[in-house]
Amino acid sequence: MADLYGDWAELAAAEVEGVDYQIRFADPAGASLASIAIHGGGIEAGSGEMAREVAGTWMRYYELDGMKSSGNRDLHITSTRYDEPRALALVTTARGCLSFHGYQDDDNLLSMTAIGGLDTALAARVTAGLRAAGFTVSAAAGDIAGTDPANICNRTLPGAGVQLEMSQALRRSFFPGGDLTRAARESGARTQDFFRYAAALRTACAGSAPVPAPSSPGLSPPTRPRAGSVRPC
Repeated sequence: MADLYGDWAELAAAEVEGVDYQIRFADPAGASLASIAIHGGGIEAGSGEMAREVAGTWMRYYELDGMKSSGNRDLHITSTRYDEPRALALVTTARGCLSFHGYQDDDNLLSMTAIGGLDTALAARVTAGLRAAGFTVSAAAGDIAGTDPANICNRTLPGAGVQLEMSQALRRSFFPGGDLTRAARESGARTQDFFRYAAALRTACAGSAPVPAPSSPGLSPPTRPRAGSVRPC
């Protein structure tokens, strides 16, 4: 399906910030890696929540949160044309990036992550980490390969990042009852799979260094950046 808007200027001229969408972001002091979801909220439900959890308080975080009661797909701008200024400021000064997306598989039953992007070293660690945690991973191909240098995940200082395309079935597994509604996602309720997935990614990003754990184990609300550092705009 073709995007309704070709770039951020077109979207911002037609949609109302704070009503149709909000932008959440955090830039902790000293953070050099970015965790982003440019199709968060109701656009590709579950991608924003995962980007936020992985970022915690030690990675840069950005999310375009689609807030419409319906029709959030209108807010979708493809990764190679996503030029919202706050996103670019966060990513272009980072040394690495994880970019979270969601796709809808044909039968909605396959729990899968397709890994792409130009940062092959980090992609390999992400792939190994997710598989070790019990998740199914494949190499992304075609339109979701994430290998275009213009893709926002690759607009880092080294010119490379990792794109994670999560199937709808996988994203449903992150929320009790498979509920991807905004009310369910905003409730803070998460499954063990959600926390296990995020922990595997933090370990992949940190390499052999100690990785901060979520604030509370089990089904607690997701880790949030420091108070005041997440700004709905």
